[in-house]
Amino acid sequence: MSSISSGILTASGQHFGSSLARAVTTSRPTLKGFDLQEYLGGYKGYAKIRRAIYAGERCPDLSVESYRVALGEVEQNTYDAKTFTHLCKTLSQLTGDDIDGSEWSGRVNKLAKDQDTEIRGELERAKKQVSKRESLRAQKLYVELLQKRGMMDEAVRALQEGRNFCADVKDQALLHIDAARISQIMGRWLQVATYIQRTESVLPDPAEPTATELAVLRAQSSFGDCKWSVAVSELQALSFDKMLSGGIFARGVVTARDIALYGTLAGLASLERDQIKAKLIDNVMFGQFLDNMPECQLLLQSYYNSKYADALARLSQIMSFCKLDPVIGPHVAALEQRIKDNIVVLYTQPFASIRMDSMAEALCFSSVKVLEDTLVRMIDSKLIQARIDGPTGFLVKHTVDPRDAALKRVDEMHQAFTLQAELMSARIQYLEEESKRSSTSARIHYRR
Repeated sequence: MSSISSGILTASGQHFGSSLARAVTTSRPTLKGFDLQEYLGGYKGYAKIRRAIYAGERCPDLSVESYRVALGEVEQNTYDAKTFTHLCKTLSQLTGDDIDGSEWSGRVNKLAKDQDTEIRGELERAKKQVSKRESLRAQKLYVELLQKRGMMDEAVRALQEGRNFCADVKDQALLHIDAARISQIMGRWLQVATYIQRTESVLPDPAEPTATELAVLRAQSSFGDCKWSVAVSELQALSFDKMLSGGIFARGVVTARDIALYGTLAGLASLERDQIKAKLIDNVMFGQFLDNMPECQLLLQSYYNSKYADALARLSQIMSFCKLDPVIGPHVAALEQRIKDNIVVLYTQPFASIRMDSMAEALCFSSVKVLEDTLVRMIDSKLIQARIDGPTGFLVKHTVDPRDAALKRVDEMHQAFTLQAELMSARIQYLEEESKRSSTSARIHYRR
């Protein structure tokens, strides 16, 4: 299969999808009712293009359909001639059709050049008039043009230059938010976090819908950086109604399904079972997001109700879909392993000892050997306090005698007291020696 192995090029020659060069292929998602068109239909602009290319690069079964979606979005809503040309070439290789994008590329390049000249003229006139407001407006038009051409790095730099035209801190905050939005589309989570901090430094108490958008950016940034506990604390507090009324869904960068998916997986990876019920399952606000992805709701219920085989099956289906998500995709293996480890821990909690063959069957392990390797890793990592009894085939949990725990605490207190006493003794000895030296020096000085 031919692929865009080096990533899609932007008009500036930068790789728009540089992470695609490290693509790992996967099969079509097994998630019930999955439809690529419906999935991508919730996004707009470069968010849609990036997701379509990401899916096409990773799933051979969906590559042609994904690249066609990306091509259509580029053609309808951008001036990105280089990305358009590369998509045309890739689709030609995949389908055998002759897809020529030269005419469209030539036309949009001329449109972009004309708009560039016009905007630069406006900017120069505004500078001569010493009008910060007009200069800022022209600079923002220039940023929008750069984005339409796929020149994301140049767009961010232009936003930074726009700070020279800001009349107040609110203008600065809006520029930082625009830069965070571009970084969000590109999946540059460290930059997103940086621009959020800059926004909050000049606008510590933002009004709606800015406050909700910043919360969404923080949540997605934390998830993208694998900070699961931070992400779920942000996600479970989001309001569906505020995101809807604030136009956040309308921007087409994040959907209600994304919030449900990120919150569910981050919660399963970082929360205790009772916390999952309180913060996710019984959370009315988060429930509105779960309504848009019932599969996540069923997974949470199975996990909480200890239906581990069902939870694992649902997790596998959801993760097959997550491999096509550019936010979750790079972390699927680590995230899935973390959740499975938590399921193993939960399964072992009620028992003093467990037959490993029964455990392997209940948790859908392919063999007892695979389970044993998993348990060895978890015991070494201190995720489980137990030992494997090879001859009997049992996992035997360590039980801590309260008297042993009390004796350990007493021993620790004794060691701490002994250390403090030694330090105090050394301090006293030092002060005595200093006192003697001072006294001797004083006598010598007196005699002279």
